[in-house]
Amino acid sequence: MHFNKSILATALLSVLALSGCNGGSDTKATPIKTKTITVTDGALENAQICVDLNNNNLCDKSDKVLPQLTNNAGKVEVSLDDAKHPLIAQIIAGKTKDSDEITPVDHSYTMITDANQAVITPFTTMAKVDPQALLEIADNLGVSQQDLLGDLSTSPKARLLARSMTPVMTVDIDNITQQKDKLTTVINHIKKVENNGTLSQLENSRIIVNKDGKAEVQALFKNIDDVLVGKTWFMASLNNAQNQDTDVISVAFKDANNLEFTEKNETEVMPYSINKENNNIVRTLDNGETDTQKLLYISKNLIIGAMNNVDEPHDLIAWTTNNLSTQISLPVTAKEFSGKTWYMLMDNSDTPNEESTLFGFTFNIDGSITGSEPTKSTEVFNGGSWSVNNNVLTTNIIDDNNTYTYTNTVIERSADHMVIIMSDGSEINYAVLFSDKDRPMSILKQQKNLEVTTNVNVASHKDITELSIDTTEAGAKNPDADSPTITIKNGKVTYSDSLFKNGTYYVMGYNPNQKGKDFYAYGPLKVNVKNGRVQDLDFTNAPQFHAVDKD
Repeated sequence: MHFNKSILATALLSVLALSGCNGGSDTKATPIKTKTITVTDGALENAQICVDLNNNNLCDKSDKVLPQLTNNAGKVEVSLDDAKHPLIAQIIAGKTKDSDEITPVDHSYTMITDANQAVITPFTTMAKVDPQALLEIADNLGVSQQDLLGDLSTSPKARLLARSMTPVMTVDIDNITQQKDKLTTVINHIKKVENNGTLSQLENSRIIVNKDGKAEVQALFKNIDDVLVGKTWFMASLNNAQNQDTDVISVAFKDANNLEFTEKNETEVMPYSINKENNNIVRTLDNGETDTQKLLYISKNLIIGAMNNVDEPHDLIAWTTNNLSTQISLPVTAKEFSGKTWYMLMDNSDTPNEESTLFGFTFNIDGSITGSEPTKSTEVFNGGSWSVNNNVLTTNIIDDNNTYTYTNTVIERSADHMVIIMSDGSEINYAVLFSDKDRPMSILKQQKNLEVTTNVNVASHKDITELSIDTTEAGAKNPDADSPTITIKNGKVTYSDSLFKNGTYYVMGYNPNQKGKDFYAYGPLKVNVKNGRVQDLDFTNAPQFHAVDKD
């Protein structure tokens, strides 16, 4: 065997350096001193921190992006050297989690704080880019500047305003200075409810400014139980091919453990559970199998879920508290559409090589429609027209030289969404329109990421082609219908994040098609699961296990 002299010399020098020149006592590394930074309007988990080394309010190539993300309390440790610079928090759509809401944030934005500060909030952002505006906000809201820049939990008004600022913030930090009119509208509404003595009723709400420039209260939900239990929701697939074969489904959540499921006039009471770590609703069927749906967007009267069963398409499902079987439209006016763009989710999960997408419909004031597809910047349909007669929206869509006329029945709506039934006389499709593209883009991103991946190193055990996973060693060693098995492809296993709950699991590697009488496996490996993902697996030192006689 030949040794690489350079590597050997480097190793010897490292040993000498650690042991000291004269073989004296070990030298301990000096621990790096850190400072705790909190990112919040509610606590923001999985926010990325960027050290603004050149102090230009941007995270660019000359700056430093920290590898550690904020924890579930919105906190992260940064070195004292990094804390000497302004810190930028990057809030990432579909990934960063706000403690005020169940699902991840639906649009990306950035916040900043000046050097040597302990919090990053909408107010520290305003203080950095427009200090005078912050003073005006404090004066108008009737709080001190310190209330805005300190612990927001001590001031209900400051906390409510912070929650209400983030929807108008963007990845451009300086953009917040362009939102003064909207912030004034929000502040005036906060003062109004304070004078009415109803401020405490907005503890789990934010205030948004709708398309008409008016303040509107938007409820926020921290707990799935509060959204589901005791309510009946009506569901329909947003996949046009799928919903031609299924009726509207109603689900009444009787309590925290049982639901009443109605489809095609047949009703059945069955158990369900909620995996709150990843927002999966699991319904247990009569045959013991499960039907899983993940909630991607939640509001008071609208939920968007995605089917999350193993090896099945992830159809998007619209939930509303209004009956999707009704033929009566809520009244609409031309003002709700004229000069505005609404964005519709297009689910293509059943179509091979087609991803779900988003279509923008601009309702021009001359009665024409312009189409765009934000996920494919150059693709549009040919056009069309629209009208509102007798409080009903009619659209004529021209695509590939064909004209499709739809009567649109509005089932449920708010300032930022509409749930509609589109009928062309021959078939019915269900659709959800959003007033901005951030929410549906976040939904599509989450749908695309429902499958998670674990890397697998089989090492010298080349016969391993499949994994058996269970919460007990015995279950993993004897794979059967109750122990999930996953096939390894290209050194990875891919699976739905609904398959596992957070906790400890045992994994065996084996070959179910192994030749010969004896059945051998390797392991078990003891691993952790977080957010539905099994940690990476390494079978290098896994023991061989003589499992069973295959005959």
